[in-house]
Amino acid sequence: MTEAALTQPPQARRGLPEIVVDRVWRFFCSVRAAVVEIAILALLVLIGTLRGSSVPRAIADLAPVTTPIIDAWYAWDVFRSLPFAAMLTLLSVAIAICTINRAPGIWQAIAHPTVTTTHGFLRNAEASARYQSSLQRDEFVRQIGQVLAESHYRVLTTEHNSEIHLYADRWRLSRLATFPFHLALIMILFGGIVGAAWGFRDDELIIPEGSVRDLGHGTGISVRLNDFSEVYRDDGSPAVYRSDVTLIRNGSEIDTGSMTVNNPFTHGDIVFYQSGFGQAVQLRIVDDQGNVVLADSLPLGPFQSRLNPDAPAARMDLPQAGVALSVVAPDINPTNQPELDTLNLKPGEMFFMIRPLGTNSPISQPIPATVMQGDSVQLGNLTLTFERERRFSVFQVARNPGIPIFFVAAILLIGGSMVTFYFPHRRLRGIIAATPDGSTARLAPIARRDWSAMRVFSDLIDRLSSETGLTPEIARREAAPV
Repeated sequence: MTEAALTQPPQARRGLPEIVVDRVWRFFCSVRAAVVEIAILALLVLIGTLRGSSVPRAIADLAPVTTPIIDAWYAWDVFRSLPFAAMLTLLSVAIAICTINRAPGIWQAIAHPTVTTTHGFLRNAEASARYQSSLQRDEFVRQIGQVLAESHYRVLTTEHNSEIHLYADRWRLSRLATFPFHLALIMILFGGIVGAAWGFRDDELIIPEGSVRDLGHGTGISVRLNDFSEVYRDDGSPAVYRSDVTLIRNGSEIDTGSMTVNNPFTHGDIVFYQSGFGQAVQLRIVDDQGNVVLADSLPLGPFQSRLNPDAPAARMDLPQAGVALSVVAPDINPTNQPELDTLNLKPGEMFFMIRPLGTNSPISQPIPATVMQGDSVQLGNLTLTFERERRFSVFQVARNPGIPIFFVAAILLIGGSMVTFYFPHRRLRGIIAATPDGSTARLAPIARRDWSAMRVFSDLIDRLSSETGLTPEIARREAAPV
């Protein structure tokens, strides 16, 4: 007996670059890696969302030992952090590579589908129809193909083992909808990166009437509050309050608009939201040389004075004058703990006090004064004029340059989904064989647990029966559990 030695042909060794590319490609195509990436991203989103709530502080109250961690939590802007951008980038690359990886198979199914099938597939399909015709095999194939073509199916046939194998489909190009869908996901993630890198959100931009404040964040825009108006209900609560603003860049007005609580003002990709309002005081302060130290309105409310904790108050450093200015308005609710009010200011009055600021301050001790609206007072070497009371408006300002990207992504996402759901790729297979009395055909859809596909197949069989005058034998099987 002769023994044949079975030898395998030598395999070419792959280079290091090829191995690295292959492993990286497999990593991005891995479902397990995708699950981990999505879980990490979801955790970062949760951390970033809770950062703007009272949940972290509640945790610190329950477990004081976590206070340093909670403080770091509040200080960390997750959505602008490198880990968040890295996860978005990683997911974008993974989606792109998975889409590229699937593209050849999708195009193969569209342009070059497998036509041949097996009798086992047809027998085990959830639904199938068997026709017995007196026509010869080729004539029966042409008749079936004509009916399918009239139903907008593409019909492909091939002869295999003396039988005609048939493949028919319609809306095959709808499978390409997966590409705009996945592109939309990538664009959403990319828009998140753009918004985190170049967008901003300012939760408290306070501007008194008639004053101008820089928006900042590299926009080069200043905001002037032209007018503020409010309407109150019978119980004294504000019903509607409105701000009229002008945007200024390089000294020129670039836009004007109004906003209320539920009607923001938009300029390009910057949105201004009306958030609140309060009392302000318009001042003019000059020194003994006639230099203007301050000519602006000062918002009252963020500061609390020990002279009357319930009254609107403010504090401002005037470093050029070497003093710190404190302002206290009349108590807005004098019946609430009146014993705390040590000033007892009348309507129209305002309490002012300057304190030394720095080692070179021109004063050595605080100088207080109560001033009526429209009057002036001498405080050290400064002349302070209480011109009038005003209002200030509080805005939330947000800029997200990723919004146009999100808009295009939404169109692609909705369009791709609509094509996928309303024009699904419908396919069926069949075998037509010659018999002594003519020919027989068995047809079955390529579908599993798809009620709509079964309904379409049933309608197609009804039409085929009507056109051919034949009564099919319908076989139905329960779908195997997944």
